[in-house]
Amino acid sequence: MPLDLVIPDLLLPPDAPASLREARLAHAERWLARADFEDFEAGGPRAWIAARYGLAAPVPVAPIALAGEGEEAGGDWICADPVHLRIERDATVLHDASALGLDRAEADALVASLQAHFAQDGLEMRAPSPGRWYARVPAGELPRTVALDAAVGRNVFGMLPEGGARIRWRAALTEAQMVMAAHEVNARREPARPAVNSVWFWGEGTLPASLPGAYHRVLADDVFARGLGRLSGAEARALPESMDAVLASPGQATLVVLDGLTPALRSGDTSRWLSAAAAIDRAWFEAIPRALAAHDAVRIVLPGDRRTRVATLGRRARWRLLRARKPLSAHA
Repeated sequence: MPLDLVIPDLLLPPDAPASLREARLAHAERWLARADFEDFEAGGPRAWIAARYGLAAPVPVAPIALAGEGEEAGGDWICADPVHLRIERDATVLHDASALGLDRAEADALVASLQAHFAQDGLEMRAPSPGRWYARVPAGELPRTVALDAAVGRNVFGMLPEGGARIRWRAALTEAQMVMAAHEVNARREPARPAVNSVWFWGEGTLPASLPGAYHRVLADDVFARGLGRLSGAEARALPESMDAVLASPGQATLVVLDGLTPALRSGDTSRWLSAAAAIDRAWFEAIPRALAAHDAVRIVLPGDRRTRVATLGRRARWRLLRARKPLSAHA
Protein backbone atom coordinates (compact mmCIF):
# COMPACT_ATOMS: atom_id res chain seq x y z
CA MET A 1 0.00 0.00 0.00
CA PRO A 2 1.42 3.43 -0.92
CA LEU A 3 2.22 6.38 1.27
CA ASP A 4 1.58 9.69 -0.52
CA LEU A 5 3.19 12.88 0.81
CA VAL A 6 1.69 15.98 -0.81
CA ILE A 7 3.95 19.01 -0.24
CA PRO A 8 2.73 22.23 -1.90
CA ASP A 9 5.27 25.01 -2.47
CA LEU A 10 8.39 22.94 -1.83
CA LEU A 11 9.24 23.36 -5.51
CA LEU A 12 9.16 27.10 -6.00
CA PRO A 13 8.16 29.24 -8.98
CA PRO A 14 10.87 31.13 -10.91
CA ASP A 15 9.87 34.46 -9.33
CA ALA A 16 10.33 33.20 -5.75
CA PRO A 17 13.03 34.97 -3.71
CA ALA A 18 16.55 33.75 -4.46
CA SER A 19 17.12 32.97 -0.78
CA LEU A 20 14.35 30.36 -0.99
CA ARG A 21 15.23 28.92 -4.39
CA GLU A 22 18.81 28.43 -3.21
CA ALA A 23 17.78 26.59 -0.03
CA ARG A 24 19.36 23.16 0.43
CA LEU A 25 17.54 20.32 2.22
CA ALA A 26 19.87 17.35 2.58
CA HIS A 27 17.33 14.56 3.12
CA ALA A 28 14.87 15.82 0.50
CA GLU A 29 17.65 16.12 -2.10
CA ARG A 30 18.89 12.63 -1.29
CA TRP A 31 15.52 10.97 -1.90
CA LEU A 32 14.40 13.08 -4.82
CA ALA A 33 17.64 12.09 -6.56
CA ARG A 34 16.67 8.42 -6.20
CA ALA A 35 13.05 8.80 -7.32
CA ASP A 36 11.32 8.16 -10.64
CA PHE A 37 9.47 11.29 -11.80
CA GLU A 38 6.27 11.77 -13.74
CA ASP A 39 4.20 14.89 -14.33
CA PHE A 40 0.51 15.42 -13.68
CA GLU A 41 -0.66 18.15 -16.02
CA ALA A 42 -2.62 20.23 -13.54
CA GLY A 43 -1.38 22.59 -10.88
CA GLY A 44 -2.20 22.89 -7.22
CA PRO A 45 -2.62 20.18 -4.59
CA ARG A 46 -6.41 19.95 -4.84
CA ALA A 47 -6.37 18.87 -8.49
CA TRP A 48 -4.04 15.93 -7.81
CA ILE A 49 -5.89 14.84 -4.67
CA ALA A 50 -9.28 15.17 -6.39
CA ALA A 51 -8.06 12.98 -9.25
CA ARG A 52 -7.24 10.21 -6.76
CA TYR A 53 -10.93 10.21 -5.87
CA GLY A 54 -12.13 10.32 -9.48
CA LEU A 55 -13.36 13.91 -9.30
CA ALA A 56 -13.18 15.93 -12.50
CA ALA A 57 -13.10 19.71 -12.77
CA PRO A 58 -14.83 21.77 -11.60
CA VAL A 59 -14.30 20.15 -8.21
CA PRO A 60 -16.95 20.98 -5.57
CA VAL A 61 -14.43 22.22 -3.03
CA ALA A 62 -16.88 24.05 -0.76
CA PRO A 63 -19.11 21.17 0.42
CA ILE A 64 -16.18 18.75 0.65
CA ALA A 65 -14.14 21.22 2.71
CA LEU A 66 -17.15 21.95 4.91
CA ALA A 67 -17.45 18.21 5.60
CA GLY A 68 -13.76 18.32 6.49
CA GLU A 69 -14.58 21.05 9.02
CA GLY A 70 -16.93 18.54 10.66
CA GLU A 71 -20.13 20.27 9.55
CA GLU A 72 -23.21 19.15 7.65
CA ALA A 73 -22.78 20.00 3.95
CA GLY A 74 -25.97 18.99 2.15
CA GLY A 75 -27.25 21.27 -0.59
CA ASP A 76 -25.41 23.75 -2.81
CA TRP A 77 -22.38 25.46 -1.29
CA ILE A 78 -19.75 28.00 -2.25
CA CYS A 79 -16.61 29.19 -0.45
CA ALA A 80 -16.88 32.87 0.52
CA ASP A 81 -13.40 33.38 1.95
CA PRO A 82 -12.29 36.68 3.50
CA VAL A 83 -9.69 38.54 1.43
CA HIS A 84 -7.98 41.89 1.09
CA LEU A 85 -8.14 43.61 -2.30
CA ARG A 86 -5.40 46.19 -2.78
CA ILE A 87 -4.89 48.66 -5.60
CA GLU A 88 -1.32 48.13 -6.85
CA ARG A 89 -0.34 50.32 -9.79
CA ASP A 90 -3.13 49.75 -12.31
CA ALA A 91 -4.33 46.40 -10.90
CA THR A 92 -6.60 45.18 -8.10
CA VAL A 93 -4.55 42.45 -6.43
CA LEU A 94 -6.02 39.79 -4.12
CA HIS A 95 -4.40 38.78 -0.83
CA ASP A 96 -5.92 35.84 1.02
CA ALA A 97 -6.56 35.17 4.71
CA SER A 98 -2.89 34.33 5.35
CA ALA A 99 -2.20 38.09 5.16
CA LEU A 100 -5.09 39.10 7.44
CA GLY A 101 -4.58 37.51 10.85
CA LEU A 102 -8.33 37.38 11.50
CA ASP A 103 -9.41 36.30 14.96
CA ARG A 104 -12.59 34.46 15.92
CA ALA A 105 -14.46 37.53 17.17
CA GLU A 106 -13.66 39.54 14.04
CA ALA A 107 -14.79 36.75 11.76
CA ASP A 108 -18.02 36.21 13.67
CA ALA A 109 -18.88 39.91 13.56
CA LEU A 110 -18.20 40.26 9.84
CA VAL A 111 -20.06 37.06 8.92
CA ALA A 112 -23.07 38.11 11.03
CA SER A 113 -23.30 41.38 9.09
CA LEU A 114 -22.98 39.60 5.76
CA GLN A 115 -25.64 37.07 6.82
CA ALA A 116 -28.03 39.87 7.72
CA HIS A 117 -27.45 41.57 4.38
CA PHE A 118 -27.75 38.47 2.18
CA ALA A 119 -30.59 36.70 4.04
CA GLN A 120 -33.06 38.12 1.50
CA ASP A 121 -31.13 36.31 -1.25
CA GLY A 122 -31.39 33.00 0.58
CA LEU A 123 -27.67 32.72 1.41
CA GLU A 124 -26.68 31.01 4.65
CA MET A 125 -23.22 32.11 5.82
CA ARG A 126 -20.94 29.98 8.00
CA ALA A 127 -17.44 30.53 9.36
CA PRO A 128 -16.15 27.32 11.00
CA SER A 129 -12.67 28.88 10.91
CA PRO A 130 -11.81 32.61 11.05
CA GLY A 131 -10.10 32.37 7.66
CA ARG A 132 -12.50 29.96 5.92
CA TRP A 133 -16.05 31.07 5.20
CA TYR A 134 -18.84 29.33 3.29
CA ALA A 135 -22.33 30.10 2.01
CA ARG A 136 -25.21 27.73 1.31
CA VAL A 137 -26.82 28.86 -1.94
CA PRO A 138 -30.41 28.34 -3.14
CA ALA A 139 -30.83 25.64 -5.76
CA GLY A 140 -30.00 26.77 -9.28
CA GLU A 141 -28.04 29.85 -8.17
CA LEU A 142 -24.44 28.65 -8.16
CA PRO A 143 -22.12 30.77 -10.33
CA ARG A 144 -19.00 29.83 -12.28
CA THR A 145 -15.92 31.00 -10.43
CA VAL A 146 -12.12 31.12 -10.36
CA ALA A 147 -10.38 29.21 -7.55
CA LEU A 148 -8.84 31.25 -4.76
CA ASP A 149 -5.41 29.69 -5.40
CA ALA A 150 -5.53 30.94 -8.99
CA ALA A 151 -6.46 34.48 -7.91
CA VAL A 152 -4.04 35.05 -5.01
CA GLY A 153 -1.43 37.66 -5.85
CA ARG A 154 -3.02 38.42 -9.20
CA ASN A 155 -5.16 41.12 -10.76
CA VAL A 156 -8.74 39.94 -10.25
CA PHE A 157 -10.05 41.80 -13.29
CA GLY A 158 -11.66 39.15 -15.48
CA MET A 159 -11.86 36.62 -12.62
CA LEU A 160 -15.18 37.63 -11.09
CA PRO A 161 -18.06 35.12 -10.70
CA GLU A 162 -20.48 34.59 -13.55
CA GLY A 163 -23.87 32.93 -13.87
CA GLY A 164 -26.69 32.21 -11.47
CA ALA A 165 -30.36 32.83 -12.19
CA ARG A 166 -31.78 35.28 -9.66
CA ILE A 167 -28.62 36.23 -7.74
CA ARG A 168 -26.40 38.70 -9.57
CA TRP A 169 -23.06 37.52 -8.25
CA ARG A 170 -20.92 40.44 -9.33
CA ALA A 171 -23.38 42.81 -7.68
CA ALA A 172 -23.35 40.58 -4.60
CA LEU A 173 -19.57 40.87 -4.45
CA THR A 174 -19.82 44.66 -4.60
CA GLU A 175 -22.46 44.63 -1.86
CA ALA A 176 -20.25 42.48 0.35
CA GLN A 177 -17.42 44.96 -0.12
CA MET A 178 -19.70 47.84 0.90
CA VAL A 179 -20.86 46.00 4.04
CA MET A 180 -17.28 45.26 5.06
CA ALA A 181 -15.87 48.68 4.22
CA ALA A 182 -18.23 50.31 6.70
CA HIS A 183 -17.80 47.67 9.39
CA GLU A 184 -16.45 48.53 12.83
CA VAL A 185 -14.08 45.54 12.63
CA ASN A 186 -12.17 47.23 9.84
CA ALA A 187 -12.27 50.58 11.62
CA ARG A 188 -10.39 48.95 14.49
CA ARG A 189 -7.98 47.07 12.22
CA GLU A 190 -6.75 49.96 10.10
CA PRO A 191 -4.09 51.16 9.59
CA ALA A 192 -2.14 48.63 11.65
CA ARG A 193 -3.58 45.59 9.84
CA PRO A 194 -5.05 45.10 6.36
CA ALA A 195 -8.77 45.63 6.03
CA VAL A 196 -10.96 42.60 5.40
CA ASN A 197 -12.56 44.39 2.48
CA SER A 198 -14.03 41.61 0.33
CA VAL A 199 -14.90 37.95 0.05
CA TRP A 200 -13.90 35.62 -2.75
CA PHE A 201 -16.59 33.30 -4.07
CA TRP A 202 -15.19 30.00 -5.39
CA GLY A 203 -15.29 26.20 -5.11
CA GLU A 204 -19.01 25.92 -5.83
CA GLY A 205 -20.91 22.65 -5.97
CA THR A 206 -22.68 19.84 -4.17
CA LEU A 207 -21.36 16.76 -2.43
CA PRO A 208 -20.57 13.85 -4.78
CA ALA A 209 -23.03 10.97 -4.51
CA SER A 210 -20.21 8.58 -3.62
CA LEU A 211 -16.43 8.46 -3.41
CA PRO A 212 -14.01 5.55 -3.82
CA GLY A 213 -11.92 4.47 -0.85
CA ALA A 214 -8.66 5.84 -2.22
CA TYR A 215 -6.92 5.69 1.18
CA HIS A 216 -7.32 4.02 4.53
CA ARG A 217 -6.05 7.14 6.29
CA VAL A 218 -5.93 10.86 5.50
CA LEU A 219 -3.67 12.93 7.75
CA ALA A 220 -4.04 16.62 6.98
CA ASP A 221 -4.88 20.03 8.36
CA ASP A 222 -6.18 20.83 4.87
CA VAL A 223 -9.95 20.54 5.24
CA PHE A 224 -10.54 19.57 1.58
CA ALA A 225 -8.31 16.49 1.90
CA ARG A 226 -9.77 15.66 5.30
CA GLY A 227 -13.28 16.03 3.91
CA LEU A 228 -12.53 13.55 1.13
CA GLY A 229 -11.23 11.15 3.74
CA ARG A 230 -14.32 11.43 5.92
CA LEU A 231 -16.76 11.19 3.02
CA SER A 232 -15.03 8.08 1.65
CA GLY A 233 -15.00 6.30 5.01
CA ALA A 234 -11.29 6.68 5.73
CA GLU A 235 -9.74 7.53 9.06
CA ALA A 236 -9.29 11.31 8.79
CA ARG A 237 -7.18 13.14 11.35
CA ALA A 238 -5.16 16.30 11.75
CA LEU A 239 -1.58 16.34 10.48
CA PRO A 240 0.84 14.73 12.97
CA GLU A 241 4.21 16.23 13.79
CA SER A 242 6.30 13.60 12.04
CA MET A 243 6.44 10.31 10.14
CA ASP A 244 6.34 8.40 13.43
CA ALA A 245 2.53 8.63 13.60
CA VAL A 246 2.25 7.16 10.08
CA LEU A 247 4.59 4.27 10.85
CA ALA A 248 2.71 3.40 14.03
CA SER A 249 0.18 1.68 11.69
CA PRO A 250 2.42 0.44 8.87
CA GLY A 251 1.25 -0.70 5.47
CA GLN A 252 -2.05 1.18 5.24
CA ALA A 253 -2.64 3.33 2.15
CA THR A 254 -2.13 6.83 3.56
CA LEU A 255 -2.40 10.38 2.29
CA VAL A 256 -0.43 13.06 4.15
CA VAL A 257 -0.77 16.74 3.21
CA LEU A 258 2.14 18.92 4.41
CA ASP A 259 0.88 22.41 3.57
CA GLY A 260 2.80 24.51 6.08
CA LEU A 261 4.94 26.16 3.40
CA THR A 262 2.07 27.85 1.58
CA PRO A 263 1.11 30.55 4.13
CA ALA A 264 4.74 31.56 4.52
CA LEU A 265 5.24 31.85 0.76
CA ARG A 266 2.05 33.85 0.23
CA SER A 267 2.86 36.28 3.03
CA GLY A 268 6.43 36.74 1.81
CA ASP A 269 7.90 35.51 5.11
CA THR A 270 11.17 33.95 3.93
CA SER A 271 12.39 33.03 7.42
CA ARG A 272 9.16 31.20 8.15
CA TRP A 273 9.36 29.28 4.86
CA LEU A 274 12.97 28.24 5.48
CA SER A 275 12.13 27.12 9.01
CA ALA A 276 9.09 25.13 7.85
CA ALA A 277 11.06 23.51 5.01
CA ALA A 278 13.83 22.46 7.38
CA ALA A 279 11.24 20.97 9.75
CA ILE A 280 9.69 18.93 6.92
CA ASP A 281 13.15 17.69 5.93
CA ARG A 282 13.87 16.47 9.46
CA ALA A 283 10.43 15.11 10.40
CA TRP A 284 9.44 13.50 7.09
CA PHE A 285 12.24 13.07 4.54
CA GLU A 286 14.76 11.79 7.06
CA ALA A 287 12.35 8.95 7.92
CA ILE A 288 11.82 7.74 4.33
CA PRO A 289 14.02 4.60 4.79
CA ARG A 290 11.66 3.44 7.54
CA ALA A 291 8.64 4.36 5.43
CA LEU A 292 9.96 2.28 2.52
CA ALA A 293 10.29 -0.69 4.84
CA ALA A 294 6.61 -0.35 5.78
CA HIS A 295 5.02 0.61 2.42
CA ASP A 296 5.23 -0.68 -1.14
CA ALA A 297 6.09 2.82 -2.34
CA VAL A 298 6.38 6.39 -1.16
CA ARG A 299 5.14 9.05 -3.56
CA ILE A 300 6.30 12.62 -3.00
CA VAL A 301 3.77 14.87 -4.68
CA LEU A 302 5.07 18.37 -5.48
CA PRO A 303 2.32 20.65 -6.84
CA GLY A 304 3.22 23.79 -8.75
CA ASP A 305 1.10 26.47 -10.36
CA ARG A 306 0.69 24.69 -13.70
CA ARG A 307 1.78 21.10 -13.15
CA THR A 308 2.44 18.62 -10.37
CA ARG A 309 5.62 16.57 -10.18
CA VAL A 310 5.25 13.11 -8.64
CA ALA A 311 8.44 11.47 -7.38
CA THR A 312 7.97 7.75 -6.73
CA LEU A 313 10.29 5.80 -4.46
CA GLY A 314 10.12 2.01 -4.53
CA ARG A 315 11.99 -0.18 -2.12
CA ARG A 316 14.93 -0.44 -4.54
CA ALA A 317 15.43 3.32 -4.25
CA ARG A 318 17.58 2.74 -1.15
CA TRP A 319 20.24 1.18 -3.35
CA ARG A 320 20.45 3.94 -5.97
CA LEU A 321 23.55 5.27 -4.29
CA LEU A 322 25.23 6.75 -7.34
CA ARG A 323 22.53 9.22 -8.31
CA ALA A 324 23.78 12.75 -7.74
CA ARG A 325 21.86 15.08 -5.49
CA LYS A 326 20.49 18.30 -6.99
CA PRO A 327 19.12 21.51 -5.47
CA LEU A 328 15.35 21.52 -5.15
CA SER A 329 15.12 24.17 -7.86
CA ALA A 330 16.55 21.66 -10.38
CA HIS A 331 13.41 19.52 -10.01
CA ALA A 332 10.92 22.35 -10.56
